[in-house]
Amino acid sequence: MKRNQYFWTHVKKFNQLMKRSIDGPDCTDPEICLGDCCSIKIDIPKVLAEEYIKRGYATKNDFQRSNIFSFRLRFDECSGKCFLFDKNINGCSVHKSGIKPPQCWIYPTNFSNPKGHDIECKRSGGWKIVDPKGVQKAQKLLEKYIFLCKLEARRELKDFKLRLGNDYNNFAQKNKEILIKRIQYTAPKHFAGLQDGWDHFDVLIAEGFSLQLKKFCTKECQKQADKMEDYLSCSNICKTIADKIIEVYQQNLEIYIEQFGADVDGHYPFHKIIANDLQG
Repeated sequence: MKRNQYFWTHVKKFNQLMKRSIDGPDCTDPEICLGDCCSIKIDIPKVLAEEYIKRGYATKNDFQRSNIFSFRLRFDECSGKCFLFDKNINGCSVHKSGIKPPQCWIYPTNFSNPKGHDIECKRSGGWKIVDPKGVQKAQKLLEKYIFLCKLEARRELKDFKLRLGNDYNNFAQKNKEILIKRIQYTAPKHFAGLQDGWDHFDVLIAEGFSLQLKKFCTKECQKQADKMEDYLSCSNICKTIADKIIEVYQQNLEIYIEQFGADVDGHYPFHKIIANDLQG
């Protein structure tokens, strides 16, 4: 609790400092801007994501795992903007909340303008730092914010075993049961791997057809003396193969992450994990 209070003190103070220390055009005026600065991908800690959910700004599906902080804000590929962009106000839905992601305040002024240049964003000029000391204080708060976020991210990464079902407590075992069923609902040709989510892993669907499970399926049919169904026509992964997939990830994902780090999108393709298994 104390750690979270320390975090909120920094986030709210940062928002207050930047809000009063910089000045510029009205970004919500569609004649000036159409959310052009919202086209970046922002990483945030889980504690901030939880608050957005609590306040109704987001759902769990609006966040994906990241390799920098715990999560990244969902990016809408159709609009080319972060999901927090609200077209009804032509701006960020959390701009006035007091808990806007600190990274979103930095552009275009940054934290200093020693030569007094005219500061421009993508659409307009006229940006100013009206309180240099205020932005300098904010910069120091940002450094502490980043430290706290990375600290939380390390804790979250360690909990991947629970999300993967690689533990004996009830939460982990329930996750494992659900994941096995999700895998079984998937056609082999559509299976690309697993992806880390808010509180559980899910199936990573292939773009196009995937042949990653073909050898597994062929071997299993040979063991069972079954006539193998045409791989591309098979509609569901069988329980035996689903169990084997879970086993491969439980045995090798931790080693893979230690060697290569967490994936930038929380995606762990089967061919990479099985390659790590074969090397071991």
